[in-house]
Amino acid sequence: MTRIAVDLLGEGLPVGPLLEALPTALDADPRLVLILVSPAEGVRDELARLGILAGERVLLRSATRTVAGGPEALREVRSRKDAGVRVAARLARAGDADAMVSIAPIESVVAAAQFTHGLLPGATRAVLAAILGRQDAGVVLCDAGSAGGVTADELAQSALLGSAYAALRFAVDAPRIGLLAPREALLDPPRRLADELLRSLDLNYVGPCTVESVLARSERADQDRAADGWSSVAGSDRRLEVAVTDGYTGDVVLSTVRGVSSWERRNTAGGTDADLDPAWGTLEDPDVRGGTIVLGVDGVAVHAERTQGGSVDAGAGGLLAALRLASLAVRGDLVLRTRAAMATLVARRRALAGLAG
Repeated sequence: MTRIAVDLLGEGLPVGPLLEALPTALDADPRLVLILVSPAEGVRDELARLGILAGERVLLRSATRTVAGGPEALREVRSRKDAGVRVAARLARAGDADAMVSIAPIESVVAAAQFTHGLLPGATRAVLAAILGRQDAGVVLCDAGSAGGVTADELAQSALLGSAYAALRFAVDAPRIGLLAPREALLDPPRRLADELLRSLDLNYVGPCTVESVLARSERADQDRAADGWSSVAGSDRRLEVAVTDGYTGDVVLSTVRGVSSWERRNTAGGTDADLDPAWGTLEDPDVRGGTIVLGVDGVAVHAERTQGGSVDAGAGGLLAALRLASLAVRGDLVLRTRAAMATLVARRRALAGLAG
């Protein structure tokens, strides 16, 4: 069985709409056990209304405090031991759950994962990975918004972690990795250094790439490559599986994709003739980004976003996406994969420093 601790408390929004997703999740995966972390009041009654009895496959754990996002997320997470996101993280850390999923603000999920699980050996920060495009044939964007500012070594960390995740997510042996960048004349020193470092690692690295190449959804003919923005370094019409960038740029890319997707749906009858795939934005709904995973930590932590004003279906869809991703990460030994990936960077650092072994 796969046990997932689910923080439904987050920043204090009503949990009723999210509970609507649970029957679908339980029916779709007979091996799934949910440990619901939420206020005690009313949850048991809501579950009974949905035909779910707390017991073997649905367990209840109480949490009383909410957390806010923003710059103070780490401080709040550290100071509120009874916050939902902290309780879920502790359950996973203690071995009572195999993974955690939370609807808390994404900064709080990253903070709880890093504070509770700790970083993998060789990692200097936690990063976020999100899927751009269709969930089964998209591109892993890493870092997708955990922090601004970046060094060449941290970009290499994101490449290794993102590659391990993409290999599991898309079932490919050697994911193609691009370093998200503007045109060559505008490359900054960290990206120039990162480009050199990535070429020295055992990765399927194709070089710097533009946003256009990241958004390319399918194979293109040779004559279309220039128009689609493929880097001359990449030199291929096959799509990327991983796009590496800093968290600031990654968050801007995600917000832009979601905004354009929402705008095109509003301005295209039926939303089917838009240039962007209807699945862009998240899971067929631009109101919620479901299934963003924290990488670089010694545990499985997934964020399911439910923005204020988002639809009920969006909230439920985001939670379902996060539960599917957490299950995949547990069953596919993602933590072991990312640990092994970071070990290659540690070895490279030692070699550059002239150290043996």
